Amino acid sequence: MDTSTLFTVWDQAGGQAPVQRALCLLAAGWPERSWAQWAATSIGERDEYLLRLREQLFGQQLQGVASCPQCAEKLELTFETRDIRAPGPSAELPLLIETQGYALRCRPPNSEDLLIAMQASQDRQRHELMQRCVVSASLAGDPVPPQQLPEEVIATLSSRLAQLDPQAVVELSLDCPACAHCWVTAFDILSYLWGEIEDWGQRLLCDIHALALAYGWSERDILAMSPRRRRLYLDLIGA
Repeated sequence: MDTSTLFTVWDQAGGQAPVQRALCLLAAGWPERSWAQWAATSIGERDEYLLRLREQLFGQQLQGVASCPQCAEKLELTFETRDIRAPGPSAELPLLIETQGYALRCRPPNSEDLLIAMQASQDRQRHELMQRCVVSASLAGDPVPPQQLPEEVIATLSSRLAQLDPQAVVELSLDCPACAHCWVTAFDILSYLWGEIEDWGQRLLCDIHALALAYGWSERDILAMSPRRRRLYLDLIGA
């Protein structure tokens, strides 16, 4: 993805929901796939492509800071994208799940499912999401509408689908050097990558502003420059 394209995505997706930001990034990074195709891609596969995009834009090393929940010690984290890559789904889809007498044929959730589930009330969102992942359901051989599945069946379904699409749920195991407390924390590649893009976009906007004021160049001309060339001009004006 070139600088101009990423800058446009940063501008257009900044005010959107995280799920839509992911779709904007992927549609720009792999335009051979349509928006609808990306929306129908499982969250795990989506996040695998976001990892690839992160490697293309900023490299393989990731850094962060975590606070120990026991003693509040700050931990500096450094790890590689390969450390958080999970194997792809091994089971055939739709997956057959049998629980409490119910037979469910299911698939992992995708971005379209998330967008629709977000329209429900907070306490109904998980139920709505899981319903959309049920291809068919039956009890003692009789068909059951997904919206009639009991909460305990939905809970089992949610757990099994997380196992089916492991890249969608990434966790980091941490231990505190100060108090030896160990804990697990979730890592979301989408929020991490967007945070980096947000910082990059703000810096680039300031650079464009400085060069436009100094030389009268258009935004298009400045974005067409290589990062090195932009930096050389910025150094000349002391920016």
